[in-house]
Amino acid sequence: MQVVLLAAGLGSRLGALTERLPKALVSVAGDPLIAHAIRFAQRTSPREIVVVGGFRFDLLAAELAGRAAPVTLIENPSFRDGNLVSLFAARPRVDEDFLLMNVDHIYRPAIAALAAAPIAGVTAFIDTDRSLGTDDMKVQRDGAGCVGRIAKTLTSFDCGYVGMTRVPAADLDRYWDAAAAVLTSDGRAVHVERVLARLAESDRPPACRDISGHGWLEVDTADERDAAERSLRAWDESS
Repeated sequence: MQVVLLAAGLGSRLGALTERLPKALVSVAGDPLIAHAIRFAQRTSPREIVVVGGFRFDLLAAELAGRAAPVTLIENPSFRDGNLVSLFAARPRVDEDFLLMNVDHIYRPAIAALAAAPIAGVTAFIDTDRSLGTDDMKVQRDGAGCVGRIAKTLTSFDCGYVGMTRVPAADLDRYWDAAAAVLTSDGRAVHVERVLARLAESDRPPACRDISGHGWLEVDTADERDAAERSLRAWDESS
């Protein structure tokens, strides 16, 4: 399995924290987000971790060069577009089952086993723990427990997307075809979740894998960073 880690964004909602730093280098509990993400990725025992950088690529490259974890770093010069463009930057490197992650998510270690367990088709990771707000990605499952609809704007939903998707080798062509169709129809500002939405309209919608009960964090704003600091201290105390 490969892990594809999207880390190209500006992180503008973090305000002063990302005026000179890429989002991936924002520190949470003493480590940059990229370190948290790579540490989790390593727990899935991947063959390769592919990191896609963009804004202040030089700083991200320097950070990764100084760390023991081996990664393949790819530059997306079009980092101001949606992160689906970043995923396409990694496409020439991806040739097997892959786990797609975002750099601004921090997951508890136990989730790695769920992420690495065998899958039968394209799989979206979800939970039912959170009260979802306007900026959260919502999922309405169909009668078979698969993704029926996914969008931030859903008013009827039964779970939330947690920022991870797994694509098995047998579905690579199908996934990339759907991704290309989304870019054509929606433009370059689109995000990777739209691929799940498009596949949900097909005869083989994405499966859902539930990580409820474990806990994870998103760091999209300065307030969320502060909350993540507190949560990580609590996680350490409970372990």
